[in-house]
Amino acid sequence: MTSSHHLGGVAHRDRRTERDAWAPALGPGMVLGALSTIGLVIAMFLSWQSSDIHPSDIPFAFLFDNTTTSNDPSILIAFIPMAVLLGVGTVMPRARAARIVGALGTIAVVVLFAIQLNDVTDKFPGSDLGDVLDPGFYVAAVAGLVGLVSGFLPSGWTHRRRIDADSDVGGRDRDVY
Repeated sequence: MTSSHHLGGVAHRDRRTERDAWAPALGPGMVLGALSTIGLVIAMFLSWQSSDIHPSDIPFAFLFDNTTTSNDPSILIAFIPMAVLLGVGTVMPRARAARIVGALGTIAVVVLFAIQLNDVTDKFPGSDLGDVLDPGFYVAAVAGLVGLVSGFLPSGWTHRRRIDADSDVGGRDRDVY
């Protein structure tokens, strides 16, 4: 904002500039968001089911139909965007909603997988869901829960406002606009 006025024959000009900026600071939401992102990425490479079945081997259609014969696409088609949302929500200011959406999507995939796998194991007497799950499933589940909690904690980004003020004083012969 610039204003000009005459003070006793002397031209006087004030200039004030306001700038808003976001500065990163380490907060609990940012730390937990980073941990959940890393956890989900690690879970994509771990075995999810006994007999060494990885997420790239599990068809996306299995989440809705445990009798599917489909092979492509895998559940990575859901996990990769969820990891991106968790990561973006961690590093961007005021993006906690992205962490929440990424975490809810991760939890949804994990729960649907567990439901369908439980239906499959129920067909075999004496088998239990916990007997056929491998660490990748648990890492993804924990990553989703940690990501959800991180969405409700402050991320650590701080808002800063900087104000610069200048003042010019000129002689009588100077034109002021």
